[in-house]
This record gives sequence, C-alpha cells and structure tokens, in this order.
Amino acid sequence: MTARSRPRPAADPAPPEGRGGAGTALLDEISRDDGQPPINLVICDSQPIFAQGLLQLLATEAPDFQVSGIAHSVEELIEMTTRLRPELVLLDARFGIEPAQPLFSMSPSPKVILVATADLEMDLTDAVAAGVCAYLLKEQGIADIVQVLRLVLRDLLIVPAPLARRTLRSGRGGLRSLDTTERQILAHIAQGDTNRDIARLLNLSERTVRRRVIQVYGK
Repeated sequence: MTARSRPRPAADPAPPEGRGGAGTALLDEISRDDGQPPINLVICDSQPIFAQGLLQLLATEAPDFQVSGIAHSVEELIEMTTRLRPELVLLDARFGIEPAQPLFSMSPSPKVILVATADLEMDLTDAVAAGVCAYLLKEQGIADIVQVLRLVLRDLLIVPAPLARRTLRSGRGGLRSLDTTERQILAHIAQGDTNRDIARLLNLSERTVRRRVIQVYGK
C-alpha cells in the first residue's frame, strides 16, 4: 500500500483470503486534481510482484486511477468486485475467461481488461464475445498501460495489433471474409472511434456494432 493510504473504517469488511495469500482491499479517500473521485480498479493476477508494482506505478504516474483491491484468484476477484464495485478490472489471462463469467453479468458490470505476457497464445474471439474490453501485455510500459485504461473508459476495444492480426488470420477467410459493414467497423476501430461513434456514423445501434465486432474476430 502506498503512503497515501490510510486505515479503512472499522465497519468495512475484512479483505478476502486467497490461495496465493490474502486478497488486499486498498480503499483510499482521495480526490483527483479536478475534484472528481479517483477511477477505481481491481487487479487479479497470479504474480503478486506485478500487481504490487503496477499499484505503485499508478500511484505515482496516474493518481487519478486508484487500485482499490488486489485479488490472487478469480474467486477472490468476484467477491471483491461485488463488494467494491470498481469501474475497471485487470484480469490475468492465465486464469481464463470462463471462471470470470460472473463479472460480465453484474449490473453495472466493470470493464474487464485481460493482462498477459507476450508468450501466451490466446484467441481473442471468446474474450471479445464474453465482453472483454482490452488486452494488455505485461511487457508494456506504464504510459501505454495508462493510455489503454483511459481508452477503455471511452468504450474502445483495445487489442495489440500483432495479436489482432493473428486472430484474423487464424479464421476461415481473414479480412476477405468480412462484409462491407464489418470492414467499415474495423476501419473505424483502427481510427479510435468508440462503439457509440461507429453506431452514429453507420446508422446502427450500439448493440449491433458490438455484435458485428464479435463476428469480425470470429472470422
């Protein structure tokens, strides 16, 4: 915990216990420079050193983001997310998507970002279909990580280009299998447009845009 943290109120429940050590709740009562409350996020990672390192870096490099909890298992994550209601969840991709399904049915549901090492092979289709908003590599610098967090809050789908290309190439027809609308949506995603922007520009509903994005990654 950083020096800015202070003891939690006695009425707040104790942090959950996890297989890799105690899950840690890290609630701070601070505000951003603009007077707005910080953007809360929870980290669930199999490597405590990475989670603690990211906590420290965010505290110094992006204080408007606040790590309100660190979980060491998906079970801890679901309990912690239910209790703390963070806006963002960083989930270790090694835990998989299936155990984390309850996150996507919460109301409101947090924006889930998968975090992995570069050597982890993963197909994006299931992740995007489940509702994952971004895919981060642990090797990325703190500036890149913070940028992804900010873009996700704008409802953008963020995926490293090499991984996106591998996913598309592994499909039946790759880019050639996309219809005109899917190509337009993909072009707008590349330009940084949000689902809402794309829906407005192409005269579609946001739900249709998201469904089409899932179809793109499934081809």
